[in-house]
Amino acid sequence: MYLQFIFFGLVILLIIDFYFFRAVKSLLSEKRIALRKWVFKAYWIFTLLSVFFFIFASYYYIQKIMPPRFMRIYVTGFIFITLVSKFIGSLFLLAHDTLNFVKYVQHKIAGTKNVKAGNRLESRITRKDFLKKTALVAASLPFASLLYGMFKTAYSYKVKKVYLKVPNLPQKLVGLKIVQLSDIHAGSFLTNHPLKEIAQLVNEQKPDIFFFTGDLVNEVTEEAFPFANILSTIHARIGKFSVLGNHDYGDYFYPKDDFENKEKNKKRMVELHRKMGWDILLNENRILEINEEKLAIIGVENWGNAARFQKYGNLEKACIGCEEVGVKLLLSHDPSHWDAEIRPKRPDISVTFSGHTHGMQFGIDIPFVKWSPVKYLYPQWSGLYQNGSQQIYVNPGVGFIGYPGRVGIEPEITVFELV
Repeated sequence: MYLQFIFFGLVILLIIDFYFFRAVKSLLSEKRIALRKWVFKAYWIFTLLSVFFFIFASYYYIQKIMPPRFMRIYVTGFIFITLVSKFIGSLFLLAHDTLNFVKYVQHKIAGTKNVKAGNRLESRITRKDFLKKTALVAASLPFASLLYGMFKTAYSYKVKKVYLKVPNLPQKLVGLKIVQLSDIHAGSFLTNHPLKEIAQLVNEQKPDIFFFTGDLVNEVTEEAFPFANILSTIHARIGKFSVLGNHDYGDYFYPKDDFENKEKNKKRMVELHRKMGWDILLNENRILEINEEKLAIIGVENWGNAARFQKYGNLEKACIGCEEVGVKLLLSHDPSHWDAEIRPKRPDISVTFSGHTHGMQFGIDIPFVKWSPVKYLYPQWSGLYQNGSQQIYVNPGVGFIGYPGRVGIEPEITVFELV
């Protein structure tokens, strides 16, 4: 299966490169022979390096060995944005060629004389203009945007304040401040500076309670070890609570039947949370007494409604013992859990706190306009949603995975004030 994946990946990569090369050829005048040769050499050298790295990274993946972090994150990221940009430019070439083909067939059917020669001239002129002004521009725009998102927006941390209206909230709990982080993906950071900034921003909010809603790492627990001391500096007056996300179990690194290593990875993950002072909730709850009022904090393990995601969460087990508490707050990593189980089965849960989607790290989030392709997979993908008396907040996360950046969807630290 892995060899098939490598083969088809290389075929797709080369097809896009060969097709887009036509746009590059059109950019330079045939009179500038020396410059054309250097540009062409650079183009194909980069393609060969991309092929080599694809095979190199695939070898690491098959052998279950972590490739060097810089290569895994930024070399992969640069190749990714280059390929995406070429693909988008190639779509315009394909549309142009399709139209030309349709016109050619129409003329052939109509029996127009001298169509072939005329079409050649028209095609050459149109194509040259099209390739230079459309395909190359179409490729350069996403390239510039994705590159900016990789080096700038990925670290533009936003503190978002939300007044959270909780039904039946006792007066003595009004004003309680909760700070939520999600989807750190520690394996995507090369230095500790971003996480230092995140911890500092959290502490500046002076939270009463801190929530972390899963995906501390990309693959395995060891990715977070270099950052544990920094994350342990996060303070909260009453308590710090956390749950696991789909990436925290080692399921995407170890083979499906390697239960022993997965169990060891989970054990290390749980120990790490506790070492950082985070009270990890594994299908369980904590009942807090604040100002002589009770508040239930419930946490479930990852539960995703899609078949490809784990269903380790046990909502009923997690709620045992807190039935009589009037206000229940739930931490559940995957927001698809809300429609599938939480709303229909537990109408007594006031608010659910989730993450997981990252807002797909791409979209638009400005006043009056909020959109991302991920909305077609998750009805609740970023921000606050309400159905009857129940609410869910989906945090778009502070980290990234896959594409090492963000475009239009900023990394978020959410500050809730209960009202």
